[in-house]
Amino acid sequence: MANPVPRNRGYRTFMYLPTDRVPDVEFGCWPQTVRAWVPDGFPKDWAAEIGENMFHPRFNEFIGTDRDEGGAGLPIHLAMNPPFEHKVLEEDELTQIVQDSSGVIARRWKGGVQESSIPHYIEFPVKDRATWAAMKERYRLDDPARKVSEEAIEKARKAAAEGWAVGAGCCGFYGALRNWCGTEGLSYLIYDDPALVHEMADHWAALILASLRQVPPDVPIHQMWWWEDMAYKAGPLVSPRTFDEFFTPCYQAVMDEARKHGCMIASVDCDGNVHDLVASWLRTGVNIMFPCEVAAGTDMFWMRRRFGARVRLQGGIDKVAVARGKDAIRRELDRIAPLLDQGGFVPHLDHLVPPDISLPNYMFYREEKKKLIGKGA
Repeated sequence: MANPVPRNRGYRTFMYLPTDRVPDVEFGCWPQTVRAWVPDGFPKDWAAEIGENMFHPRFNEFIGTDRDEGGAGLPIHLAMNPPFEHKVLEEDELTQIVQDSSGVIARRWKGGVQESSIPHYIEFPVKDRATWAAMKERYRLDDPARKVSEEAIEKARKAAAEGWAVGAGCCGFYGALRNWCGTEGLSYLIYDDPALVHEMADHWAALILASLRQVPPDVPIHQMWWWEDMAYKAGPLVSPRTFDEFFTPCYQAVMDEARKHGCMIASVDCDGNVHDLVASWLRTGVNIMFPCEVAAGTDMFWMRRRFGARVRLQGGIDKVAVARGKDAIRRELDRIAPLLDQGGFVPHLDHLVPPDISLPNYMFYREEKKKLIGKGA
């Protein structure tokens, strides 16, 4: 018997299927934000419990987003095995030079995320063919740790039979290589040793495919999730031509495999201005752009005009406007409202909630957004 079409609001929204309303979800928050909110009423013990977790369920509980509807995630086993030793190489009163578990050496503030800035990166583990050969041993295709358990498969099979969506998520190809090489190192390798870049990207694709090919034919994959973060305000960190040469074939191979399980939607989490890469992602079947950062110049209306209903959208509410107060919040929600009428759009803040958004402003935004999407009406 065929599985029913999933009833998850998010899936149905992105598939342009009937649903009572779009899901009420938010991205998350910076840890220092909830601490700043304590004097205005955020529970102090919950702020302590959240700690440095940007996606802690206590945050969603406090702001009243939808509860998780149901479904299952199929594990894609991409972890480095074994990881590097985490060790402090040098320290002073305020900072430490640390080699982390991914082999990256960086100077970091001792305070952690809550008092942090971007680390000062000093060295990345992959620099050339020799260091790639050593890294590749930590990502062996025959590693028993990469087996998808029968328990996970059965959970997905049961969720699908009950009418819930099944998904799988992984780091994208630029993201994986940038984590190994660093932005500067990868940028040089693309020109100095393109064959090596192809080899690394192809190996990452092989790792993902090794997990997907363990999924039995009767178990659906309704959605794929990708993480990249490969753009900034002026555009992507590589040209569309470079993306198509090195990464589009890898996306295509994985998405072709997912489509064997019925996958028709896939999201990519990429901060910055993604306009120049949307066409490439769409060609492979990656068709949900997220989080659509407004201050970076990402324009959801431009994407809809250019690509029509093929491109789905998630996020896109300017966090800067929410920080400015009630009038700006109303204007911002009015601005994005036409996209709700078009469908294929799930609105929320275009990144984590920063500490310059006060708790009163944020909760006003939450109430106004709920009215807009028809929650509790």
